[in-house]
Amino acid sequence: MSGGKVSFIDSKGYPVIFMILITMLFIGILATFYHATIDRISIYQEISYRKALLDLFGLPQDNIEADYSNYIRKIVKDNIQYYEASRDSNLIGYAFEIKGNGLWGTITALIAVNQDITRLLKIEILSQNETPGLGGRITEKWFKNQFSNKLIWEDGALIQFNLVPENEEISDSQIRQITGATSSSKAVVDMIFRNLQKINEKMDLTND
Repeated sequence: MSGGKVSFIDSKGYPVIFMILITMLFIGILATFYHATIDRISIYQEISYRKALLDLFGLPQDNIEADYSNYIRKIVKDNIQYYEASRDSNLIGYAFEIKGNGLWGTITALIAVNQDITRLLKIEILSQNETPGLGGRITEKWFKNQFSNKLIWEDGALIQFNLVPENEEISDSQIRQITGATSSSKAVVDMIFRNLQKINEKMDLTND
């Protein structure tokens, strides 16, 4: 009968109510998992961070907590946080967390310099939002390893690295860019240079 009462399931509002309830259910499930794992995630991130710091200086990583306590010291000076690495009472160098603008978001990295801040010992990319397969390749070892032991300070001036094509030979002041990702490659080079400038302007680590 055409004038009969329509059930709620057959009504126009049912799909809307159903989708709202399903959405709320899944949000609740996700929130529960998030709160259940947040502590473990934080612990994992801290361990990974400390492991990266030890790796920057080629220090042991058999027991991350113990090795970190033995070799790394966190320091805050002039509103800059940095890390001092020593072994057998001998200063190895310093590490800084740096940030810069990539093509699609912020790039965060750790850089290590030697004790007189004339050489870049190593870099590690902590996070980035660059294009997978292109700019995202800044995390690849071949790209990061180019910065290892690079001279950064000469004749009273900070050296800025120049980019060359990926397959070319490089000099001490050059870095091979990632093919198809010039912007991301330049973002890393510029990020290192700008942050080293700030570090040099604000701090005199040699007089600690």
